[in-house]
Amino acid sequence: MPRRRKIEIKASELECYDKLVAELSKREEFANFDAESLRVWAYESYEQELKGVEKSLRRLDHWLAAHHNELFITNMQGERLLCKQDLAKALCITRPTLDRWLKSKWLKDCRDHSRTEDNIYYYSAVAIKSALEEYLLKSDNSK
Repeated sequence: MPRRRKIEIKASELECYDKLVAELSKREEFANFDAESLRVWAYESYEQELKGVEKSLRRLDHWLAAHHNELFITNMQGERLLCKQDLAKALCITRPTLDRWLKSKWLKDCRDHSRTEDNIYYYSAVAIKSALEEYLLKSDNSK
């Protein structure tokens, strides 16, 4: 992951500077602070690139077809649910890669909340597939 650019400005350049100093001076830990040294900083937003999505989608389709006769857990809509271990195998990626993908904005909403009693996170195969297809469409359009 590339390093994100850090943006830093002096707090004294902000319109709310006086209010900020007044609020901080009320706190015990800022009793003797130098108000001129106050800075505000933020990192630029970063959209993670998912690599190998086309291959992973083909592998997911193949895995689902090969395992269609097995017993599996479903959600209320009848969609097949996969734990992280099975999902990593189905997408043919490692668990650390899967964890990074699941934290990305593309897959963060794919977790199924209907099964919570066994403390294992489940992900809908349909939701994962549609999210990855949407990512491919977006990445193709941006080229």
